[in-house]
Amino acid sequence: METKKKIQFIRVILLSNGVVDLFAAIALCFPVFKIALPGYASYTNQFAFIAGGWGIAAFTFGIGRIWASHKFEFYWFMVILGLLEGVILSLYSLINVFFLEISLLQAMFPLSVGSVYGVLYLISLLFLLPLEKSN
Repeated sequence: METKKKIQFIRVILLSNGVVDLFAAIALCFPVFKIALPGYASYTNQFAFIAGGWGIAAFTFGIGRIWASHKFEFYWFMVILGLLEGVILSLYSLINVFFLEISLLQAMFPLSVGSVYGVLYLISLLFLLPLEKSN
């Protein structure tokens, strides 16, 4: 695959992951407004506070990914972070299902997103390796 297409692939992955992060941020703010999420019948104020805080974090990371998708010099950094996030999010979801009695329905979305983006970031990393050697 030619270099331009590899760079475009990575740009699309960063941009799309940034958009997914923005949607996650919106969903994580649902408890603050007493809007139901799948698998959660009710929320405590503490749950809403923590979810809202993570919503803010997801929002800022999403904006960062969207911005970095247009800055080639940040691709290495963002691809490695994305790969780590995907792997850790997938493992965390599985651990919660098997050991902490979280339902598969509750873990399905983060497990799916983590797995898909983990694989996409691994492919992106493999695309970046030959580009680094050629520079």
